[in-house]
Formats: sequence, C-alpha cells, structure tokens
Amino acid sequence: MDDDYRELANRLFAAATDLIETAHGLAIAGQSCIPTAADHAATACRLQAAAREVAIIAEAAMIVANLGINQRRNRRKRPR
Repeated sequence: MDDDYRELANRLFAAATDLIETAHGLAIAGQSCIPTAADHAATACRLQAAAREVAIIAEAAMIVANLGINQRRNRRKRPR
C-alpha cells in the first residue's frame, strides 16, 4: 500500500474511532435511570445513526485497502 492509500486509511480509521467514541457516550447515556421513554428512543436513534456511519467508513476503508492491494499487484505484473 503506498503512502497515499495508507494516509487515507489512517484518516478513515480515525474518523471511525471518533464515531465509536460518540456511540459509546450514547450507550452510556442510554443506561441512565433519569431519561423518559422518548429520551431513550431519541438516544437509540442517534446510536443507530452513528453505527450506520461507522459501517460506511468501514466499507470505505475496505475499498481503500483493496485499491492498495490491487495497485501493488498491478505494479508486479507490468513487463520490464
């Protein structure tokens, strides 16, 4: 994987980490005894949205990794 792909993958994982930390906070908030059912529903909705965003970033990281793998393979196949 060249430096550009590696940098992009690192940034994607950093973004995923940020979202996972947000989701963690939401999960903790959902454990509180104080919120109403409506509060729990809103928190669950936000948690679900964060999970979807993490999944999207994970898919993007897979694409970047595969591009990096394919780029390396293509370099090896070129005639010299």
